[in-house]
Amino acid sequence: MSEVSSFTKDEITEIKATIAKSKSVPIQEEEIQDYLQSKLVPLMSFDFYSNYLENIEEFIDSYLKSSVVLDKVELFFNLKSIILRELNQIIQMLQNLNSNCANIKRLLKNGKNGNTYLENLYSKTKDLLRHSNDIASIVINSLKEEKNLFSNESYLWIELNKIKNLHFKFNRIPLDLDVWNELKELKTFIISLNETDKKRPKNKILTFHLDEIYQYYLAKDEKNITVFMELIYLLYLNKIIEINKGEEFINILERKEVNENLKKFIQPLSKEFIFDKLRNILLDIEDPNYVNSLKKQRISNFLPNIVDTFIKGLERKFQEKIQDVIEAEKFEEIANYYYQQIDEFSGVFDEIEDWVLTLENYLSPYENITKPLKQIFSNLSSEIIRRKNEYLTFIKTVKDEELRVSIRKYVDEKISDINDLIRNYEDKTSVIIKEEFPQLKKVKQILNESNSEIQRIKAEVFKKLESVRSNDVDIYQIIKLWEDNFNRKRQQLTFLISLLINKLFKSFKELIDKEGFLFATITEISDQTENFEELPLNFALSSFLAEKLSEDELRERISEIESKINHLNNSLGLYQVELSKLEIILANRVKLRKGISNSDVQCTVCHKYINFAKAKIITCPFCGSTYHYLCVAFWLSKYNSCPMCQNHFLEPHSGLFEEQGDQEL
Repeated sequence: MSEVSSFTKDEITEIKATIAKSKSVPIQEEEIQDYLQSKLVPLMSFDFYSNYLENIEEFIDSYLKSSVVLDKVELFFNLKSIILRELNQIIQMLQNLNSNCANIKRLLKNGKNGNTYLENLYSKTKDLLRHSNDIASIVINSLKEEKNLFSNESYLWIELNKIKNLHFKFNRIPLDLDVWNELKELKTFIISLNETDKKRPKNKILTFHLDEIYQYYLAKDEKNITVFMELIYLLYLNKIIEINKGEEFINILERKEVNENLKKFIQPLSKEFIFDKLRNILLDIEDPNYVNSLKKQRISNFLPNIVDTFIKGLERKFQEKIQDVIEAEKFEEIANYYYQQIDEFSGVFDEIEDWVLTLENYLSPYENITKPLKQIFSNLSSEIIRRKNEYLTFIKTVKDEELRVSIRKYVDEKISDINDLIRNYEDKTSVIIKEEFPQLKKVKQILNESNSEIQRIKAEVFKKLESVRSNDVDIYQIIKLWEDNFNRKRQQLTFLISLLINKLFKSFKELIDKEGFLFATITEISDQTENFEELPLNFALSSFLAEKLSEDELRERISEIESKINHLNNSLGLYQVELSKLEIILANRVKLRKGISNSDVQCTVCHKYINFAKAKIITCPFCGSTYHYLCVAFWLSKYNSCPMCQNHFLEPHSGLFEEQGDQEL
């Protein structure tokens, strides 16, 4: 390709003089045309530029913008840089040629000689220059240098295949590539390899080892060896060259040597990639000597150390944060942030593992050498998940305990408030009762005020406990604390108004009822309402707490509800529904313990459906038959065997029936 330079001052002066002379002295038009061509460029040479650009554009569109390459912007940086350098040279020459045409046009502004040729050349140069800049922009936009070797796909493929040194076969070069001398020379070299090597099979397939190509380009142009090898990788991606199937494996000794060489290449690269990904995490480790010591260790040693150090540091940091936290929302916030930190840390290892999986694409048929690395990552991922769940369980336990203490403290304060109100009621009412009859109006007022205040406090307690129903908090003992306190208080309390019952029963019946209702319901934790649309919190356990109670606690609660039903006819329906729910839960618990899966079970003797919540039952461990205790007790005492399967199972006089509510055969 001939070089075109801008006109110098002397050249412009010479052209100007020649044009001026042609105006004064008649000169043939062909002479002027020949003169301008000699100073500019022949159209044949210009067509060469145009064809060269077309070839470059076709190469870029067909190969550098192919589907296998298009999304990988960082690939082929050196090859693209060489192409861009060629394009810049063409652009520079076209700019010079365009400038020269413009200068001559100015000199010919009043003349006509040579205008046709000049205008034609000027227009073509301008169009070609625009087209060249468009092509160069495409290359520039796809130009991205990968600084890290561990992320450079071209580098990894070339170096790993040099070590593997597999057989490749060279397919037919497409016509659009056959115009490039570099590829023609490559084909000629591969043909010569196949002709001179007698060990190669004599067939139409051209084969070669990658190292042979590498050595060829190294000897030819060492400075641009990376460019040539990227070109080979580009040919591989576009299937112009490919691994010769059936000839991947070599003898055992050579295969072992290749394995060792691949490990030597991958190990330092893997460490570099791992430390790059863990860079931000290692910055938090204040001891630089510790970090330097990690870099000297094997991957299987330093990675578990990093995981352990990071998680311990994170736990220590969060331990400080939760020291003074009481609100449940704060605990949730801390737990969520801890989750985020651990997930981000775990995500780094996912990226490292993905890199190893990507590496396997270049290792075929030696993929197994990454197996130890993948096992390390699998173990570390399991350890990270285990430690995360372990610490979150700890946070939850601390949160629940803090919440439990907070609620107990709150209820203690409210109990103290009501105790003070009751004492105040006793003191004031005692004084008033000793006074004359008209003072009873004052007693009624005090009783009403006390009742209103107690109901308000109970409503507050109800709302407080209601707000934590969905939390995993053991509030059953808190409910029992409330009940036990006021049960004792109720037993200790003397109904002061009742002292005058014989004399003033009719007049004071309303007050007596109010006082009785107040202290009869004081153990109930309920909202401040006079209707019966909802049960008090300490009886409405089936919806949030019953599943966490033991069988004894369920029975105790059933007993409390049964007692309540006997005294509250107005709310009988609600308590019976609650009783039914608790009995179902208890029955399911008993059936689960007995290993009974049927929803409805009949006694094998009387054929009546068994109420597991109330009935004493006996289940045969041999055939699974279930009986009411009373239905089978006489039979067992006489025959000591199951009525259904006749298996003997009990020792006489063992006392089993008297000691256990539910019996197993």
